Amino acid sequence: MKRLSALILLVSIFVAGSSFSLKHAHTEQFKNDGYFMASIDGKTFSAREDNKYTAELMNKSLERGTLIQPAAGTKLTRVATTINFYGADMRDDDDNTFTESVGLEYTFNEGSTGEAVDQKVILNYNNQRFTSIPAETKIHVSKIQWSSDKRTFTMSGDFDAKMLTWGAPGQPKQTLRVKGKMEDVVVSVPSWIMLKSQSVQTADDDTEK
Repeated sequence: MKRLSALILLVSIFVAGSSFSLKHAHTEQFKNDGYFMASIDGKTFSAREDNKYTAELMNKSLERGTLIQPAAGTKLTRVATTINFYGADMRDDDDNTFTESVGLEYTFNEGSTGEAVDQKVILNYNNQRFTSIPAETKIHVSKIQWSSDKRTFTMSGDFDAKMLTWGAPGQPKQTLRVKGKMEDVVVSVPSWIMLKSQSVQTADDDTEK
């Protein structure tokens, strides 16, 4: 009986410890470094004061029309910078929580600055979801600076996009414009992300490359 009780106690401690670790790991993915501002049709996007954003490189499937094309025999994936800035939590008429956010995605392209390629903006706003119109979307990267261990880099840039609501075919679409800038945002580089080169630690528009 004592042995069974001890086993149950050990299992309980392990489960509690695992739960704490998972919660702690989830919390750590949010960041507060840097500066971000955005406006939606001229109205200021209210970013929250804590756990402001997530930012990391991710492996993404190549979509039709992307500018980065794979060599013969390689996997149909690309490395993309994905950044999500979070705002207020809202509730709809059914008491469901809706978190406002501005999401940016573009092909990493080995840390190049200038206008991004395969750029996309996703907006969750006013209980609606908007996606950017490709021909009217611009994400410009003005700075990239690597950390000494190459596990993160700090970036700055700005964006401007015309957005269109998601919806069923035939339904009227709503459009709006979102624009903003970010400074010294820290982007994580997971260990499973394979880059061609990380030899250049800093790059910006004012530095010869």
